[in-house]
Amino acid sequence: MSRSRPPRIAEIYLDAHWRPAPPDQRLDRETATALRDEGITMVRVAPPAGAALWRYVTGRQSGTTGRDISLSRYLASGDERG
Repeated sequence: MSRSRPPRIAEIYLDAHWRPAPPDQRLDRETATALRDEGITMVRVAPPAGAALWRYVTGRQSGTTGRDISLSRYLASGDERG
C-alpha cells in the first residue's frame, strides 16, 4: 500500500523534551533539512490514517502506532518512505 502524502509529524524533539509540531506538517526531505538546521534531532510521526479503526476491529496494534524518526538517519538514507 503506497501513501500519496508523507507521514504527518505529531511531535518534535527539542531541548530534551517532546513538543507538539506545527499543524499539518509533513515529513519530507525539505522539512527534515529545515528542522535539523533548527537544532531538532528527532520527530515522532503520527499513526497512519485508519489505525484507530484497525485497533478497534482486531483488538491489536500490529505496527499501526506512530514511530520516532532520527532526522540525520532519515536524510542519510535517501529514501522517501518516512
